[in-house]
Amino acid sequence: STLHPRPAHTPSQGETTAEMGKAKTQVPDDDDAVFAQRAVELKDEARKLKDGRHFAKAASAYQQCIELVGASAPSAADLFAAKAQCHLSLRHWADVVADATRALKIAPKNVDALVSRARAYQATGQEKKAKADAAAAVASDGAHEGAKALLESFEPKKPIAGLGGMSLDKPSKPTKASKADQQADAEEELRKKQAALILKQRQEAEARRQAQQRSWGPPVTVKAVAGADVRTFVVPTMIAHKDLMSALQKKFPDVSAFTVRYSGPDGVLKPISTRHDFAAAVAAAQGGENKGKPAANLYGGLHPVRLIISELTRLDAPACEDGTTGAEAAEGAEGSTSGQQLAPNEVVEIDEWILDFAALFREHLGIDAEAHLDLHAEGLDKCNHALEPQVSIEDADVVLDDAAKKFQEAAALALFNWGNVHMCAARKAMDGGRDPPLEEGGPPGAAVATADNRDEVVDRLDKAKGRYEAALVVKPDFHDATIALAQRRYERARLLCAAAGLSGAGESPAKGNGDSDEAEAEFSGACADFDAVLAILPEDPPKPPEPVEKKEPEQEKKEGEEEEAEQPSMRAQVQVMWGNTLFEQSQMRARLGKEWRPLLDVAVEKFKGAGCAEADIEQALKVHRGVRAEKEA
Repeated sequence: STLHPRPAHTPSQGETTAEMGKAKTQVPDDDDAVFAQRAVELKDEARKLKDGRHFAKAASAYQQCIELVGASAPSAADLFAAKAQCHLSLRHWADVVADATRALKIAPKNVDALVSRARAYQATGQEKKAKADAAAAVASDGAHEGAKALLESFEPKKPIAGLGGMSLDKPSKPTKASKADQQADAEEELRKKQAALILKQRQEAEARRQAQQRSWGPPVTVKAVAGADVRTFVVPTMIAHKDLMSALQKKFPDVSAFTVRYSGPDGVLKPISTRHDFAAAVAAAQGGENKGKPAANLYGGLHPVRLIISELTRLDAPACEDGTTGAEAAEGAEGSTSGQQLAPNEVVEIDEWILDFAALFREHLGIDAEAHLDLHAEGLDKCNHALEPQVSIEDADVVLDDAAKKFQEAAALALFNWGNVHMCAARKAMDGGRDPPLEEGGPPGAAVATADNRDEVVDRLDKAKGRYEAALVVKPDFHDATIALAQRRYERARLLCAAAGLSGAGESPAKGNGDSDEAEAEFSGACADFDAVLAILPEDPPKPPEPVEKKEPEQEKKEGEEEEAEQPSMRAQVQVMWGNTLFEQSQMRARLGKEWRPLLDVAVEKFKGAGCAEADIEQALKVHRGVRAEKEA
C-alpha cells in the first residue's frame, strides 16, 4: 500500500500548557523508521533511473522521496537539485527553475541547483540571471568543473595583439574540452538522435495509417437506433462485418442478440450480414432525400448511415401438460441445451407510424429530425479533443466554448422539435380538407380549416408556444423558434376564421364577430413578426453564375428531368410564410366585404421575392375567394 507522511502531533484537550512545556522522552516510532527506509530505497531507485537515462521516471521517484522526507527537510535540498537535473535533461525549463529554486530555499549554496537553474536561464535567453547563478556556484565551490565552464561561457574572448599592433590573433592550440562539456555535448547529440528517431517512427506510423485508411475507404458516421436509444460513432466505409458487429455491441451492451437493418432506396428495410451490405447502406444514405444535398461540411464528406437495431425475442411456446406456459418452461430450461432458444428470424419491428411521423416532420415543417444528434456528436468530439494532453489550456477553452454552443443548439433544437409535435397535432385536428376543384379534373381548391376540435387545437397551439419560448430561453438567437412562433399565430388565425364561419364553401356571415376580429389581429401580428424576423436574418449569399453550355435537345431534356429543385433559403421560406398569411387575411376580408386587394398584391410580391414559380402563383390566385367572387360577378 502507498505510504503517507504522518501528521504532526496536536495537543489534546486534556493537555495543559505546563504539560506541553515539559520535556518529553522521544519514543521510537515504527512508522518513522518505515518512512526513512522507504525514502532511502526511493533515492537509490531514482539514482539508478537517472543513470540509465530514464529521466521522467527518475523525477517521479525523487518527488515521492521528497513527499516522504518532507519538502522543508534539510535532506530535501539534494533531492530537489537531483530532480531539477532530470528536468534539465528533458528540457523542461520551467520545472528546472521551480525545483532548483526550492532546493536553494533550503540550501542557498547548493551548487548542483545553481548550475541547473543557470543552464535553464541560459536556454530561455535570461543571460543576466544565468550569469549570476553561475557566479554564485563558482563562489560556493571553486573546484566544480561544470560551474567554472558555465561561468567562462559568459566571459567575452579578448583578442591577442599581433605584429605591429594590428590585433592579429596568434594561432591557438586546440584546448581539451572539460569532462562536463563533453558529457553535455554527448547528451545533446543523443537527444537529437532520439528525437529524429521518434519523428521518423511517427512519420512511418502516419504513413501506415493513411495507407490503411485508403484501403478501408473514407470514414462515415453511423447513427444506430435501438428503440428510443440512439448512438453515434464513426467507422470506415469498408469495415468488416465482424468489426461492425463488435462496434455495435460495445455501443449497446445491454442488447445480447440483435439484427441490423437499413432502409434501402425503395424504403424497404434490408438486413446487413456482409461487408457489401454495409457498403450498400452507405450508398443508400447518399441517395434518396439526401441526393443533391452538400456533404462537404459533414465528417468524411458523406451523409450519415442510419442503422436500425432490432433485438431478438423468444418464440412463443405452447402450454405444457402441467399448466405452465411456454415462456415459463423456457425460463426453467435456461442453461440446458434442450431449452427454448432464440428464433433466428424473430425480430422486434418498428411501428410504421414512427417512420411516417418522421416523414411528416420533414414534409410539413422542413426540419431534420436527427439534426440534434449531429450537434450532440460534434459537441462530444470537441470535448474529447479539449481533454487531450497536447492541447493547451487556451486552446482547450476555445474548443470547450465551441462544444458548449453545440450542446446549447442541440437543446434548443430538441425543444423546437417538441413544439413541432404539438403543431402537427393542431394542424391535424383542424384539417378540413380542400375546396372542390374549379373545373373537372383540375387541381383541388384552397385548404379548408375546421373548428370542430377547437379546444384541442387551442391546447396544442398553447403547448407549442411554450416549447418554442423555452427554446429561445436556451438560445435567444434561435431564429427557427422565432419563425415558428409567428407561424403559430397564422395557424391560430385560421382556426378563428373557421370558428367565425369564414372557411370552406359555406355562406359567409354578413358581418364579423369576435372571432373574426381576433383573427384579424392574429394575422396582422403574424405579419409583424415575420417582418421582424426577416430584418435580423442574414442576407442570402449571391449565387455564382452558371456556365452556359450548348447541349443537344435530347440531352437537355433528359438532364432537365433528372434535375432536382434547389432548397429555398431561410429568408425565402419566411417570405413564403408571410405571403401565405397575407393571402389568407385577404380572403377573410373579401368574405366580410372589406378591402382585400392591397393585401393580395403584397402577398404576390412576397411569393415572387421568395422565388416561387409563376405557375404556382397563378394557380393560387385562381382559388382566392375574392378573385373568384369578382369573376362570378
